[in-house]
Amino acid sequence: MKVLIEGKEMTITPAIQEHAEKQAHKIEKLGQRVIEVRIFLETIKRKSNDPTANRVTYQVSIPGEDVVVKVHAADMYEAIVKATDAARRKLRRMTEKQRDLKREEGGI
Repeated sequence: MKVLIEGKEMTITPAIQEHAEKQAHKIEKLGQRVIEVRIFLETIKRKSNDPTANRVTYQVSIPGEDVVVKVHAADMYEAIVKATDAARRKLRRMTEKQRDLKREEGGI
């Protein structure tokens, strides 16, 4: 699995990059074949206490389609964790839906 991290109008520190890569590797544990994970980090220049000041966009490439998740949070680390959890939920739902369809087709 390839992990690409990009920042829009911000510098990506080694700590943020390491944290994002660590979180991205959690997606691999779901059992689906993940080709690539692209993480777009963006800090919106507003007030420092704005709850939507940081935005993280996950783009997970799996065979057949891409899964895109966008999350806003006050802290960049929190936004990365929330985006990872949302991407895992979405991939798990897709996997279970495919599994249920196969079971229905096989039982008829």
